Amino acid sequence: MSVNVDAGFIGTGGIATALARGLCASPEFQGVVHVFDIDAERTRSLKEEFPTKIVVAASNQELLNNAEVVFPTLLPDVLERVAPSLNFREQNHIIHIAAGTKLLKVVPWFSPAKSVVRAVPLPFAAKRTGPVVFFGDDALCERLLSLLGTVVKVRTEKDLEVLASVTGVMVPYYGLVGEIVRWCMTKGLDFKNAIDYTCYMNEALSMLMRQECSEDIEAFMSAAATPGGMNELAWNEMIATSAYLPWRDSLEKIGRHYSL
Repeated sequence: MSVNVDAGFIGTGGIATALARGLCASPEFQGVVHVFDIDAERTRSLKEEFPTKIVVAASNQELLNNAEVVFPTLLPDVLERVAPSLNFREQNHIIHIAAGTKLLKVVPWFSPAKSVVRAVPLPFAAKRTGPVVFFGDDALCERLLSLLGTVVKVRTEKDLEVLASVTGVMVPYYGLVGEIVRWCMTKGLDFKNAIDYTCYMNEALSMLMRQECSEDIEAFMSAAATPGGMNELAWNEMIATSAYLPWRDSLEKIGRHYSL
């Protein structure tokens, strides 16, 4: 389904650039992307990459005057200072993505915008893949975000913050994959085959678990582990050494940033 709307990014840091690239690369996106950043180099590089899709605004206010869906992608403390100086329009739909700042606090910043929703997009959005957590009731914003990945719509803002906490273990996951790849290389396997096999295997494991796993996760794991087999050996070693405990502890520490 095509989405014919102009979007805007107040600030073009890493996640904003990923989102802008994803939208511009989407054949279903029929609008243009307005961008403004005090660092002109960031907007210049986006304009060079997508000359027909990127419009560099002269100011944040010009951006708000022309974009219907707006992503304020400044850090929360910066946005809290900048937003009061801007005249948001009733026609603006705001997608709030600043981590750790609840809608109750930010909605007044964007008044009189007709709609303010919250989302957790990820860097994968540049490739138009992966999940996008969404909380709110705005069909236009939801359709726009669906161009950037799979929308996971949650019932409460707390649910969004639980999943936002999960994003904190992305880099540790890379570390786990790295350990496997490095082990393969110590046995003489080349890097390309090691990382291709490990990543493709994990992609398939994730897909299968998402499709077939019930809430009884241990039962799903037991069914996949042949008695006396290698997976059972590895699983038992993980349990014996409490190898999963640091992952839970890390999530607890991340969750505290969201008052979970």
